Amino acid sequence: MSERLGKALLHGIAFIVISILILGLLITTLAYFEWISVGTLEKLIYVSFIATFFIGTAIISKGFAQKGWLIGIAMATFMVLLSMLFYTIGVETSLTFKFVIRSIITVVVCIAGGMIGVNLPSRKN
Repeated sequence: MSERLGKALLHGIAFIVISILILGLLITTLAYFEWISVGTLEKLIYVSFIATFFIGTAIISKGFAQKGWLIGIAMATFMVLLSMLFYTIGVETSLTFKFVIRSIITVVVCIAGGMIGVNLPSRKN
């Protein structure tokens, strides 16, 4: 069981890291050339981050094939704690209501990704 979870975590986290790097490069390019506004850029960053974690959680849950909601909670907790760390250290401001709402949305999306990932059909070898 732990070997299967380890493999699933490796695939899911690798997907998340690679996707964030590629999306970061794309978003940085868009921001550098000022092809989109700052307000749109903020929303694009958040949506891409949520979509990446949704798909990553689904990949992990599919590989583990049980307790997708628990994997979703774990991934959401990791993401919210990481965001809180960057928010409080990097920005040095107090947490806002917008951050709380985004954290709740993140938890719901990651749990849904985990539950959907468990129910995805897998290949039979």
